[in-house]
Amino acid sequence: MAGVLLSQRLNPATVDADLLTATEDNVKALYAYDYKDSEGSVERKLAVLTGDLRDTYEQDLSAGGIIDAYEQVSATTRYEVLDIGVQEISESQDTATLVVFGQYVAQSATTGQQEAPQGSECSVTPEGAQSCVQTLRLTAVDVDGEWKIGEVEFITTS
Repeated sequence: MAGVLLSQRLNPATVDADLLTATEDNVKALYAYDYKDSEGSVERKLAVLTGDLRDTYEQDLSAGGIIDAYEQVSATTRYEVLDIGVQEISESQDTATLVVFGQYVAQSATTGQQEAPQGSECSVTPEGAQSCVQTLRLTAVDVDGEWKIGEVEFITTS
């Protein structure tokens, strides 16, 4: 896979730059959460999703689920995008598969109290957050001129 991404970097096909910008923005919105603005965090997550994935998230993020747990421990999360590669794009350029490389960073009242698990790709930041390497493969879908995330697969996660 790395060879394919390198080849694309050296010999790029024509890809709308909006796809890469939208993908970065969408991944950041999908993984961002702030207990001080729980409702807004959930709305921003759902706004970048489409199809069955959106339906699943809407159900998972409803009252009584993970959001309640995040609020109880004063959690904040974010995804720091380091790089994005286009793996495949449809001929009509309305669906694309991308690989996103980055760090998922989570902080709560309980993080930073212990070291990251040995052998994991996680570390504890100076602020006490847990930062883990994550590589995602996602499908972006053009919905009425706006790129949305239709599928997400974790390729590597710590």
